[in-house]
Amino acid sequence: MDVNRMDKRKVLTYVLWVYGLSFGIAALFFLSGLGSNMLLLTPFMAGYMFLPLIAVFIVQKLIYKEQVARPLLLMGRPNWWWFVAAIFPLLLVGLTVLVALMFPGVTLDLGMEAYLDTLDAATTAAMSDLFEMLPFHPLWLLIGQAIIGGITINAIFAFGEEIGWRGFLLRELRELGFWKASLLIGLIWGPWHAPLTLFAGHNYPSTPVFGVLMMTVFCMLVSPILCFITIKSRSIFSAAFFHGVINGSGSLGIIILAGGNPELLNGLTGLAGFIVLFVVNMIIFIRTRSTINVNYKKVFE
Repeated sequence: MDVNRMDKRKVLTYVLWVYGLSFGIAALFFLSGLGSNMLLLTPFMAGYMFLPLIAVFIVQKLIYKEQVARPLLLMGRPNWWWFVAAIFPLLLVGLTVLVALMFPGVTLDLGMEAYLDTLDAATTAAMSDLFEMLPFHPLWLLIGQAIIGGITINAIFAFGEEIGWRGFLLRELRELGFWKASLLIGLIWGPWHAPLTLFAGHNYPSTPVFGVLMMTVFCMLVSPILCFITIKSRSIFSAAFFHGVINGSGSLGIIILAGGNPELLNGLTGLAGFIVLFVVNMIIFIRTRSTINVNYKKVFE
């Protein structure tokens, strides 16, 4: 039997299942009008993140009748890279702010006045009162929330995705080598968000159609970093932590900036973030080009 051919068939089976489930359920939800109900939209978007996990179970366990835990890196023990995964996203956000400040018309707004102006009067008043009561800058509170929420509740939902992207696909695409596999995972991962971007304005509410392309570029740029941390930690949980903290901290860099375009330019999912992620990828490439593929394959032996 041709192993490489079998791997391709298995990957294609998974992609068809994850896209079929995700797009099919999203179509029923949004075309039925349920997506206009904000009380339902938030839990739907959270539940959407578990569809890659369901697809993994169908393909890995029911169709191919293979083990799930050990081959998909669910047996790893806590290590230094789990900590890195929880903290590194905040460094990326900070660097993104510095890059965004180089754009014309973008200024630092530590008072968050521009952000508060976008909220309704009652919320603005409540947040202003809270900020005045704190003995420290409110940004520290938000950072703490991003970390704690990122490695707990956010990580649970992120795990639903990561077992598909950095668990199943990272294992099945290992013959391609680290960079080809990472970019292909990002290319699969990005358009998977399309229903959320097009119908719920996920990350790009003002430009949903172009946002699908932007989200795909973002996923392709952040995928090698997630894959690298997964390989170094030998655990899918580090990817879930990183993903969870990114989801919880991505907006921090935007709310302390005034001016510019918060969707397409300023944030981690905008041009500033793309520049930062590209540079980090170049550093990973330069520092690990002679060892990364060997380590990649060893993880899944």
